[in-house]
Amino acid sequence: MTDKIIDWQVSRHSISSRGTYLLETGKYSDCSFIVGDSTLACHKIILAMASPVFEAMFFGSFDDQAKNAIVITDVQAEAFKSLLEYIYTDKININNVDKAFELCYAAKKYMLPFVVDQCTQYLWSDLSAKNACRAYEFARLFEEPSLQEKCLQIICTKTTDVIQDSSFEEVELSTIITILDQDDLNVDSELSLFFALNRYAEKHGLRHDMNDNNGSSTDEEMRTENLNEDDAGPSNRVDPPQQQQQQPNPQRVQESTIRDAVKKIRFLTLSPQQFAEGPARTSLLTQSEAFAILMNISTPNSQIPMPEGFTLNKNSRVPFDSRSPSPPVQVPVRPSAPSQISVSLPQHAPLPVSAQLNRRSQSPPPHHLHSPDVAIAYQPPAESPSFNYFQPIYAREPHFPEDRRNHYCIRTTQQIREIQNRSVIESSFTFTVDRAISILGLQMFTQIKPASFTDRYSEIIYAHLLDSLGSRLTYTHSNQRVPYDTVNEIFFDRPVFIQSNKIYKIGVVFNKPGLYQEYEALSTVRCSNTIFTFNTGNSNDTVREGLIRGLIYNL
Repeated sequence: MTDKIIDWQVSRHSISSRGTYLLETGKYSDCSFIVGDSTLACHKIILAMASPVFEAMFFGSFDDQAKNAIVITDVQAEAFKSLLEYIYTDKININNVDKAFELCYAAKKYMLPFVVDQCTQYLWSDLSAKNACRAYEFARLFEEPSLQEKCLQIICTKTTDVIQDSSFEEVELSTIITILDQDDLNVDSELSLFFALNRYAEKHGLRHDMNDNNGSSTDEEMRTENLNEDDAGPSNRVDPPQQQQQQPNPQRVQESTIRDAVKKIRFLTLSPQQFAEGPARTSLLTQSEAFAILMNISTPNSQIPMPEGFTLNKNSRVPFDSRSPSPPVQVPVRPSAPSQISVSLPQHAPLPVSAQLNRRSQSPPPHHLHSPDVAIAYQPPAESPSFNYFQPIYAREPHFPEDRRNHYCIRTTQQIREIQNRSVIESSFTFTVDRAISILGLQMFTQIKPASFTDRYSEIIYAHLLDSLGSRLTYTHSNQRVPYDTVNEIFFDRPVFIQSNKIYKIGVVFNKPGLYQEYEALSTVRCSNTIFTFNTGNSNDTVREGLIRGLIYNL
């Protein structure tokens, strides 16, 4: 008698149904993941077919971690299961905003761009006053400028609904500050914004009830008080999701405070009675601040100045929908998609979004840059050291106009050691410049060629640029076939304008096992009349910096 278990294939007529069976039963599995309380049995070859990150993990030069169950700590269990469902069956099930956020994070991590697109499309279709702030934070975190612009438009047009919803109390403080920076908000009075901010402060235990020291309390004293009060509730700074598990940055503690939000309230648009019966009675202002503001409201030429840092703007907010409309743009959708995709999108269509996006032109690059395997000649700048032992550089298609001349800041001197990457290694450093420039990308050393290997290998790179607060300005994923013993050149997804004398951080994650060479790096380099100073600020931000050869920028 034929065993029914052996004939499981007979009743399954499609790849997706057979993949579902393997995923649900774990039959023939050769790896496993521990996510939350669940242990998921999987198959290396199926995972590697879908994701270059899994390919590097299981079929790189070293696959020691594949011998044991792999613990996933930064992805929610349901999101990871949904990711596996897509890999095994080509199906994506997105039925709420929270799942879209979590699944998109997992898809970014494992380099599944189509899943990222589907999550973004879902958010486009389900934006409302209730979730606009959180979707804005998602769009900012994952570099989705069109979605970010649309969310801000909804916030501005439905401001009253946004700030009255209970979800407003859970947003990041930086998002509230962004809202208060807008001239166009649909509110009846500045009081609506202030009381929403006061409600947020009470929710998180943030207040300004210090003793009035002869008329002034410094912001630094206020920050110190908030940080030292054990019973004051959560800290008054809100880190972006990707930074929550990192060490706190002292500069971030000083920048993201409830005081920064209070200073943006336009108190001078209120009447004396409105102010005296409202904001003056709350704990967000000291007695001296309340008195100074009231005097300036009552007497336009008051001899008492406004408290330091508070806005002097006397213009009421203008409803967003009273402006002349901008031409709409279509939702960005990539045309290519697997035929079996099934996404549970809401039925209503996405709304139009302002076309005025602050993005650099993306003109077609020179024809010789379209293929990542085409070598281009490299001439180091005259101000930089000469490296005659590096000939070709392989470039991914850059996102900047071809008429701009690239400059290179090269900072390596001599090899100091070899580093063996068995799974994932990170390289990072901080830097400042003495003039404003645009960062385009960076150069990194490729692996040392092992014996009996081909001339090229697939390098898998993730790189990002952060500001001094730890907020990500731009990033890129790169998967290229590159030669050994040379230099790899990659470009960020978009150029970023950086200011002079500000601290920034470059971070690179190498996902390809192999042997790398690290070089001693110069701390100060002058290139094209621009002075770069490296390793400023927190020393913990500098990790294996010699794996990065230099920066690519333009003036």
